[in-house]
Amino acid sequence: MRRGNWLVLVTIALFLALGVALSNKHVLGARVTVSWSYDYTSQPACDGKNIAICIDHFEIIDYTNAERPRLLRMVANPEHAVGAVDNISETFIYGPPFGLRTIVVVAVGRDKRGSRVSSNPYAARKELDIRPRILAR
Repeated sequence: MRRGNWLVLVTIALFLALGVALSNKHVLGARVTVSWSYDYTSQPACDGKNIAICIDHFEIIDYTNAERPRLLRMVANPEHAVGAVDNISETFIYGPPFGLRTIVVVAVGRDKRGSRVSSNPYAARKELDIRPRILAR
């Protein structure tokens, strides 16, 4: 193979590899930390003994488009979740999509029949400007 052809093939391969790397959201995605507090006094955490009228877990949701919310993470109750608990948090890589995003945290629990219930998504929300990692400061 001539040197010119080999150089063209290597260049194409490098561009393809770069394209694959950039399309992987872990390469461009921003590191996001979501923190919240919750008071388990009126509704305790679900456990093996308590499976009704309790909090099962939390969900972090991209609620930018309220008609099509996007579940980002499910977060278990912290250990020894009794009374008011501060600084429950989750850190993860997010993006694309980039830009101004509405992120909400909902408490997901069980009612007296054990059916799933969740808190109001407008109760704990924050607007975040998600930027690609290479552009973030």
